[in-house]
Amino acid sequence: MTRGFMNGISELRANARKKTNRLMSSIWYPGHTPLYSEAAGAVATDGLPALLKAASCLYEKALRTDQARKRKGRIRLPAPVISVGNLSVGGTGKTPLTIWICRHFIDIGLRPAVLTRGYGSSAGAPGLVPSSGGTAELANIFGDEPVMISGCLPAARVWVGRDRAASGSAAFARGGVDVFVLDDGFQHLALERDLDIVLLDCRSPFGNGRMLPAGPLREPISNLKRADAFVITHAAEDIDGVPLKNELRRLFPGIPVFSCRHIMKAISLGKGGPSFPVNLLAGRGAVAFAGIAGPEGFFGQLRHAGIRICDSVSFPDHHRYTGGDFSKIFRLASGCGAELIVTTEKDAVRIPSPYREAMAAAQIELDFGSDREGFRALIMAGLGIRPKGAP
Repeated sequence: MTRGFMNGISELRANARKKTNRLMSSIWYPGHTPLYSEAAGAVATDGLPALLKAASCLYEKALRTDQARKRKGRIRLPAPVISVGNLSVGGTGKTPLTIWICRHFIDIGLRPAVLTRGYGSSAGAPGLVPSSGGTAELANIFGDEPVMISGCLPAARVWVGRDRAASGSAAFARGGVDVFVLDDGFQHLALERDLDIVLLDCRSPFGNGRMLPAGPLREPISNLKRADAFVITHAAEDIDGVPLKNELRRLFPGIPVFSCRHIMKAISLGKGGPSFPVNLLAGRGAVAFAGIAGPEGFFGQLRHAGIRICDSVSFPDHHRYTGGDFSKIFRLASGCGAELIVTTEKDAVRIPSPYREAMAAAQIELDFGSDREGFRALIMAGLGIRPKGAP
C-alpha cells in the first residue's frame, strides 16, 4: 500500500512537471518560428505576462553583473581548452558533439579530458567518473550525461564539479591530459578557453527571443559575438540549415558556421548487449520512452528509422526512474504486443540494473556531411595543436 501511494505521488509530480513544461514551451516557442528578428520577437512576446517580462529584465541585469565579475578573475588551465555550449536552455546536442570532438582527438592520438558540471550531481569536490560500476548509482552521484559520456569514451576521462578550473587542475595533476573539452561552457566565463563553439538548433534557435524566464535564452543573442564558431544542429537535410546559416553570417560576419544532423545508427539490447543496425529493426513494434528535453524529437527519429511506435511515454528531463514507471511501461508493451522497449542512451544510464536488461537504447551519432573536414580543421587550428607524431 505504501509503495503504491508513493508511486502515485511520483506520477502526480511528473504530470505536474509535464504540464508546466508544456505551458512554458508554448510561451517560449510560439509557432516554432525558426529564425529571429527584433520585429518578430516583439510580436511573438507582446502578450507575455508583465511579471515574466519584469523577471527577464532582472535576470539579464544579474547576468551582466555576474559575467563582469567572472571575466576579471578568469583562470587559464595548463592545456588547450575547447568549449561546447549553447545560448538557450534545452537540448541542442551538446553531449553528442562533446563525444564527437573527443573521439576526433582520440583518433589522432591525443588524450582529452571532459570537464562538466553534471546536472543533478551530488558530488561537491571535483570527481573523476569511474570507468565501472552501476550506471544508475553513478548517475545519482555524477549526473546522467557525465556517466553517458564516460561509457561512450573509455579512453577519455570525465571530471565533474561546479568549479571547472579546480576539476581541470585535478585532472592535469593526475597526468595524461593533452586537451580539455568544456561541456556546456559558453556561460562558464570563469575559465579561459582557446575555442568557443556554440550550438544552435535549426528548428528554433532563439525561440521567442526573450531571456529567462520569459523565453528560453540564457543570455542575449548579441552575446553570440563571443563565439569562435557556430554549429547548427538537427538539420535533417543540408538545406534545412541554410536559412539559419545565412542569418548568422549576416548578424555575425566572420564567424564560421557549420551544420550537422543527428543520425540513429544502431540499437543496443540490454546493458553491454549486442548492437544492431537500425534498419534491421525496421517494421518492428516498440514502446518508446524518454526523459530528455524534447522527447518528441527522439520519437520522430525512431519513426524515421522505420520502427513502428505502438506507444510512447515522456518523462521530465533527467528523470530518476522508479519501479512504478517501469510497471506502466511494461503494461503498455504487453497491451500493444511491442517487440522492443527502447529509450535514449542518456536515459539508459539512469535505469536501475533489474530493469536495464529489458531495455534497448538507441545510439545517436552526428554527421557533418560536407562540413566535416572544415570543422576538424577549425578545431585543430583554433587549439594550436597537432596530432602526435606529426612533423
